[in-house]
Amino acid sequence: MEKKQIEKIQKRINEITSILDTERDWNKIDSSALLTERADKEFLINKIGVNIRLTGNNKYYWGYQFVEFRKNIDLYGSNYGYKDIIGSKISFHKYSINQEYSQYSNDLWRFDSVEEMKGFVKGYNVMCSVLENKQEKKVA
Repeated sequence: MEKKQIEKIQKRINEITSILDTERDWNKIDSSALLTERADKEFLINKIGVNIRLTGNNKYYWGYQFVEFRKNIDLYGSNYGYKDIIGSKISFHKYSINQEYSQYSNDLWRFDSVEEMKGFVKGYNVMCSVLENKQEKKVA
């Protein structure tokens, strides 16, 4: 997806969020249609670099999990010595998570199935949220 397309989608997401935040009388707007449109647009952005099929009721959930994984890699890193791993450039393929968008770039992790990869991504995200909660408790 080109940068202009992404910017256009993000602009529409911001417009919808603004409408939903400022409208006091939800009877005047079709909130269901706006929420659905926003979720679909966010999914398009979340799916960038995800080269596996995401369908069904859980596609939004998994799109979000992959975005969170990228953010967590930026914050906490990985178990590899690569210093130049950038979370936004990580790509997800059927049997691997790669350092760049190409499936032929450095494999960061290899898997036997898509479900195994999804489990790894979800587990990593949960582990990072546990770390964040512990850090918040120490500060408080």
